[in-house]
Amino acid sequence: MNWLQAARRVRGAGFPLYAGAPLCAGMALALAGCAQTSALNPLKVGGVNPDSTISAEVNAVSRAPGPYPRFSDIPALSTDVRPVPAWRTAVVTEWGEKRQTEREAAAIPFTLANSEAWAEKTRAHIPLSETSKPVPNVATQSEAFAAAERARATPPPPPQ
Repeated sequence: MNWLQAARRVRGAGFPLYAGAPLCAGMALALAGCAQTSALNPLKVGGVNPDSTISAEVNAVSRAPGPYPRFSDIPALSTDVRPVPAWRTAVVTEWGEKRQTEREAAAIPFTLANSEAWAEKTRAHIPLSETSKPVPNVATQSEAFAAAERARATPPPPPQ
């Protein structure tokens, strides 16, 4: 079966003509994966700015093969790391402490109910000489103060 027969079969089954759009998009995406992207690789050899003062050194070092590592160069396993069972024990212990803390926190009675009554009682202890009612034109006074300060301010000297 060729593509034309497949298209007729799809249209004949009641599918609209654009039903093959996802198939076409998938094929285009698959073909886009075949594009050569080596030109976009920033790590390829020869990608050094020739105007750089060290470009010659960079080119020489990037082309010279370095020493290959040997198996004897692999460091020994660390001995100061706790074993896996000790990690598991520590995690389980932390979980237990977390659950215990949550249980203790849930057992604390909620005392913040009726906070307005508490606030009124606390406000009653403040002497009248230390209280002040907000004046109705506080916003106007604040704006006037800010405008006066802006007018009085001097800009810093220009940088030299």
